[in-house]
Parts: sequence; structure tokens; C-alpha cells
Amino acid sequence: MSSQNQWPAVVVAVAFLVVVGAILVAVVFHDGVDGGLKIWGGIGALVGVVAGAIPSYFFHQEALAQQRNANALRLAADPTTIEKARQYGLRAE
Repeated sequence: MSSQNQWPAVVVAVAFLVVVGAILVAVVFHDGVDGGLKIWGGIGALVGVVAGAIPSYFFHQEALAQQRNANALRLAADPTTIEKARQYGLRAE
């Protein structure tokens, strides 16, 4: 996946973090630090799971791109090159 196709996912990830931050700031200004801590106690685990999923998504997309590149190179190679690559550790499907 090229970086041109990832910008919508980046926008969603940044928007999520901004919205969570804005909610916490608004609660702290309205109810004080105690209110902010109560809200964070309620949504902290959910925010942690979603925030952890963000880098996981991008690493997965990069792994898929690398797999497509490797498959394309393997399909373009002649049998002699493939055999030589196996000597260096190629694990062809």
C-alpha cells in the first residue's frame, strides 16, 4: 500500500486521538481534575485498545505490501534465480 492510500487512515487515527483529548480537556475544565479522572477511568481501557490497534493496522498494511513485493519478485524470477534464493533462505509457498 503506498503512502498516498494511507492518508485516510492517518486522518481517522489522528482525529480519534484529538477527539479523545478534546473530551478529556472539556471534562477537566467543566468538572475539574476529579471529573477528568472519573471519565478516564470509564473510557481508558477502550481508548487503550483502540490506540493500540492504530499502529497494528499500519504495521499490517506494510507487511502486506512487502508480501506483494516479494511475490512479484518471485514470479518474475527464473528457476535458477529461485533455486539460488532458496540457498539464501527463500521460503516459497
